[in-house]
Amino acid sequence: MAITEKISVALGRDELRLAKRAAEQDGVSLSAFVTGAVRSRIEERRRLEAARAVLAQFAPEELPSAGEQRELLALWSGGRPAGPARSRKRARKR
Repeated sequence: MAITEKISVALGRDELRLAKRAAEQDGVSLSAFVTGAVRSRIEERRRLEAARAVLAQFAPEELPSAGEQRELLALWSGGRPAGPARSRKRARKR
């Protein structure tokens, strides 16, 4: 089991309401939903840092044009899930 730590985080009312609703729809606790969101954001930052490191190896004239960039983004994002893998939803209590 992962080691966890309780913290206090301030969220806007709308963000909290939406997060609670999304967690319920995903069949996870609010804590699990927030943890997943944080993990996703950290992974996104790692990918961006890796991309910047790769791009830094090229001279400006070697970089793709704006049109080529759009084509590459479309190619690279094709078929990719919109977010992190989610566990199956739990049955709702009635």
